[in-house]
Amino acid sequence: MSSRPSRGTARLAAILDALPDALLLVNCNGTVVNANTIALETFETPGTALVGRGLLDLLPEFDSKRIPGSMRRPNEAAEIQERQKPTRMVARRTDGAEFPVEVTSANLEDGRTPYASAFEAAFADHGLGRGGAAGNTYTGDELLMLVVRDLTGTLDTEAELARQQRQTEMILRAASEGVVGVDTEGRVVLVNPAAAQLLGHRATDLGGQELHPLVHHSRADGTPLPYEETPLSDTLKSGRKHRVRVGQVLWTKDGRPVPVDMTTAPVRDGEQLVGAVLTFADRRAYEALSGRHEQLLAVLDTALRGPLDQLRDELTGLAADPAGNLWPEANQILHHLAAGYARMTTLVDNVLGYQRLDAGREKLRVEKVSLDAVVASGVEGAVELIGPGRAQFAVHAPPIEAEVDPERLATALAHLVADVAGVDATGNAPVAAAPGVDPTIVVAAAKRGNVVRIEVRGPFGGGNPVHEPIVRGIVARHGGVLQTHQVPGAAGGSAYVLEVPVAAAPGTWCVWS
Repeated sequence: MSSRPSRGTARLAAILDALPDALLLVNCNGTVVNANTIALETFETPGTALVGRGLLDLLPEFDSKRIPGSMRRPNEAAEIQERQKPTRMVARRTDGAEFPVEVTSANLEDGRTPYASAFEAAFADHGLGRGGAAGNTYTGDELLMLVVRDLTGTLDTEAELARQQRQTEMILRAASEGVVGVDTEGRVVLVNPAAAQLLGHRATDLGGQELHPLVHHSRADGTPLPYEETPLSDTLKSGRKHRVRVGQVLWTKDGRPVPVDMTTAPVRDGEQLVGAVLTFADRRAYEALSGRHEQLLAVLDTALRGPLDQLRDELTGLAADPAGNLWPEANQILHHLAAGYARMTTLVDNVLGYQRLDAGREKLRVEKVSLDAVVASGVEGAVELIGPGRAQFAVHAPPIEAEVDPERLATALAHLVADVAGVDATGNAPVAAAPGVDPTIVVAAAKRGNVVRIEVRGPFGGGNPVHEPIVRGIVARHGGVLQTHQVPGAAGGSAYVLEVPVAAAPGTWCVWS
């Protein structure tokens, strides 16, 4: 029986020494009367003692009214007796060095209570580590117990987390796409300014509300959209990511539908699904541009193409009249007009073909062909764009076999030749070649490893806004590249180097003829 208290106090002392935080006992004089091992390691430095030092020397910012025996107003007594909430302050080691801490304190009203007696006996009988309080017993009626946590590493971590949070907030604020985070119930937990602005809500008004009935309740035609059929619902159920580019609308606060590109992605904490993120971009500007693009195609394909064909046929027929009723000058003008309309028709056809290819409505029709035939067809097409007799050529194209779309690649070559010839989309040559510049247009093809290389060199720099996009677009569809450089020397001029794979590149969007 008599051994039980000794074993109990020893066990309690071991427990107190094992605590991860510093533990201090302070008497009514504000003096530290005992401390556990962590407290000694935290506050004490070699050659100095912790026990016997004044508490305010160690914690200058501590509220002295909490020290037992201090002067208190009557209305403060009850508050002082309560356990103090964790408070951050600066602590001072026995050598004067400062460090950040978090302090929690509680009053032990009567040192003779069973708990306090065992607590103090544990200190007295066992001492607490090096330089501890062995033999130092305190018999006062009231003690102050303090738990002191060193925040040296914690503050660095908190500062880094705060920095990352600020960085994340800045990214979300700067993002042009709407970003909304929801929990597993589909309730809003995060909204960036772009999302709030697009939806016509205040970000603070969206927090905590269910997203679906607020902004995603109906389809574009106004019919109800069940929550179970939405990408967000599936992401929250299955954890799958979805990206939907067509057919999705979100509804603004004033009831207007906004077409959007939408992406939903799961948010996980380890293996557990805790929510999802919905990002969306306004498609209205894109759809307006697409509408103008469709209108342009319709104008070129129907409003211009048909009348141009009819007018060209009439002019050609009139110029070829075997009756010879026209005087020579008029006949020459008619031939010139017929050639001009032929050029315009070819240009319209080429622009339409490129637009359909670029929009994905048509694919390359790849076949194995001899490159010399493609080059010859390209030069012939260039003559139609430039006009007969307006350019001279030097062509070198060996019979190299390659897997290409011969019609599209010939179109690209035709526009490239017209570009370096200095002829714009109207068929005019704005400026003459500089003196000393060779007016000959050189077209040379060769095989270099796994690519076919075609060099086109002429007296002008090129870069026409009609010709060049067609060339680059068709070459890119073949998986190739187009580069340009100035020709060195007095002759000057510009050279384009067009490279496409000998074999159709993997992933090339094409069909085989």
